[in-house]
Amino acid sequence: MSGAVSRPTFSPQAALREELTVAPTVKTLMCLLLGAVIALAAFAFSAETKAQSPKAPGPDKGPAAKAKVDPKELYGDQGGEKVAVANARAPNTVMRARLEDTFLKLSNTRVAQKPNKFNVLLVDYEVVSRGKLNGGFLVLHTDDGGRAEIALKSIIDRDNGTIELGGVKWFGNVRIARNTTFPDNIEFYVVRGDDRYEPPLKCMVSNTVVMGKMKVTTRPRDWTPEEITRYYTKPPLAYKNPNAHAGIGEDVPPLPAAGGQFRYVDPDGRLLGLDYAVGDWDNRKVVARLTPVYSVDQPKAQTARSVARKGYAVAGAEVNMDKYVCGIRLLFQRVKPDGTLDAKDAYAGDWIGVPPPPKSEATKLVNDGRRVLGIHYQQGAIVDRFSLVVEEEAKK
Repeated sequence: MSGAVSRPTFSPQAALREELTVAPTVKTLMCLLLGAVIALAAFAFSAETKAQSPKAPGPDKGPAAKAKVDPKELYGDQGGEKVAVANARAPNTVMRARLEDTFLKLSNTRVAQKPNKFNVLLVDYEVVSRGKLNGGFLVLHTDDGGRAEIALKSIIDRDNGTIELGGVKWFGNVRIARNTTFPDNIEFYVVRGDDRYEPPLKCMVSNTVVMGKMKVTTRPRDWTPEEITRYYTKPPLAYKNPNAHAGIGEDVPPLPAAGGQFRYVDPDGRLLGLDYAVGDWDNRKVVARLTPVYSVDQPKAQTARSVARKGYAVAGAEVNMDKYVCGIRLLFQRVKPDGTLDAKDAYAGDWIGVPPPPKSEATKLVNDGRRVLGIHYQQGAIVDRFSLVVEEEAKK
């Protein structure tokens, strides 16, 4: 197989969209363009990444299951902020920080003018307690109830400094005046999320600081028993938790060391199928995106899905692969009551992508009775290499 790896390319428009992804709803911010709250939509920000970045994350098995939870093991520093009682429905509250969270103190919010005549919002910060988890989003909460989240990048691994929110020339295809007017009343605080869970976890990891006046401000709160179970005592969802179990399972075939590798494993489950997207690359059809499926009720992550019938599971695969992965066909077998696979009751799924050309054979992976735990692939602009992850020895 060639060592060539696909590389993503970005147009200027794509780069601009990435720079301007500042809030959860574009509709809300577009409405703000008509008034003073235009500032919430018109920032190019120095920003931090989410827990799940586009790059392949490093190993992280997540918290181990525990019968009882000691608050001292769960909760981290809240900077002296008053903490509300556990109530998921309480308005203007966010789950309090975890023990592993880095906690920030925000202060001295102000508007300044740069030499280029741009108005900028400035917020000072300092690290109160340093944990292993960094990153987050600066939340801007206005007195009319609007909220925008701005991904922070510039403050990771720094002990103190100033967050600068500055005006840009364009928001999408709408031209923005350089010297924008900011809202008079804004509350600021930082949240940190983890989208390996469903719904994603979000914790408040700073104090709140107000510019102007706010009738209602946001407070941290204790976690409910349901949230403790979902986010602390249970591991993250396997299909959202790549590279977490490096020592579990065998890759068939092994992938060479390279960047952009994603290895999904469910140590206690079995692979049921794949969500996928197919695209065009180098003048041919290729597999562009993959997500493992471990449950039939798992939300679809890509444009299409190949999944086992009820009572069956993935036993192997056939792959059409040269420089890139052009096609994958999953091989399914019935799961017997004892958990082993029945090779006599098997079928092949439809091709994901395209089959090999005439007189060529696909590469067969596994299909030897071993439980398939997940997938391992290398991703650039498209899927370059693919393997199945299986338990190391077949059940007798």
